[in-house]
Amino acid sequence: MIDAILNKLSAVPEIGVAPILHTAYQDKFIHSLKEIIDYADKMLGNDYQSLLNRIAIIESQSPKFISPRLYSSYFKLLKAMQNDDVTLVKQIISALKTEDYAWSMQEMQVNLGLQESWEKQIFYEEVCVAFGSDKLQASTPLSSQLEQFQADVQEAIKLIIAADFKFATEIETLVSTLFLVESKVSVGATSPMFFGAIYLSLPKSHIENSTMLFLIEHLVHETSHLFLNTILAYDPLILNEPTELFCSPIRTDLRPLLGIYHATFVLSRVIRIFKQIKHLSFYFKQKTLEDAISSLTKKYERAYQTTNQQASFTPLGKQIFISTRECALLN
Repeated sequence: MIDAILNKLSAVPEIGVAPILHTAYQDKFIHSLKEIIDYADKMLGNDYQSLLNRIAIIESQSPKFISPRLYSSYFKLLKAMQNDDVTLVKQIISALKTEDYAWSMQEMQVNLGLQESWEKQIFYEEVCVAFGSDKLQASTPLSSQLEQFQADVQEAIKLIIAADFKFATEIETLVSTLFLVESKVSVGATSPMFFGAIYLSLPKSHIENSTMLFLIEHLVHETSHLFLNTILAYDPLILNEPTELFCSPIRTDLRPLLGIYHATFVLSRVIRIFKQIKHLSFYFKQKTLEDAISSLTKKYERAYQTTNQQASFTPLGKQIFISTRECALLN
């Protein structure tokens, strides 16, 4: 099933693709988690059978979402094992056994971010540091902001459904948690290290409907990163070394070429949804959308040219890359 999907894969959203990719990704994750716990059980001489039993239950249930916190614990455990840090391995596994939180979720949650220590640590490591030399400063917003954020998210998803329900299906399939954070700059971020979660800091702007436009852009943008990450579990897409760095159209610091590939992919999809939303003229001023599309298209073209000139593609990587022009409605 997964091979058949990969052979036909395109940047253009299609019904039924995201659920298959996500299910395969979760199955692969659960299998890997079970393997490393089983390995630790044998090598350390500790009894981790209760943990293995819990993993077996999750495996049998086929949940809609795996908790971002469990993904975070898995990657910390994997790194500790790679570093032969036995003490840290034991600490992480002990925490997995004793910490009381749900490993799976059945509905997308919209909440305030950075309320727990695990979350603050992974956010700093994966998001703040990714901003390069000018590291991001972020915090938990006031609780009074949550209700409005939840209402805005619902409204943004309704507009995405009206413009292109295929995008909305991907959001429903891949996004387990939306976290609102407070910062001086607008933020949209996700990572395999907390797969399924998206962190957002809303813009402070006088432009009409700027919050709604930002939410639509970043729901599509970050969900597209998640979509691409499920594919990367099966194919590297490009073969360039991560030490090769290039100018990014959406970052100030130099980035590995895979990051530029990601940018090409996600920008093509944001351009697509904005062009489709132009037909919903009752909500946004046409000039606002046209300016946004123009800016995004310039960034996309820079990312496309850099990737096209520098990338050593896998066949699937080339296939998806070429399709980004169709996705952006540029052909």
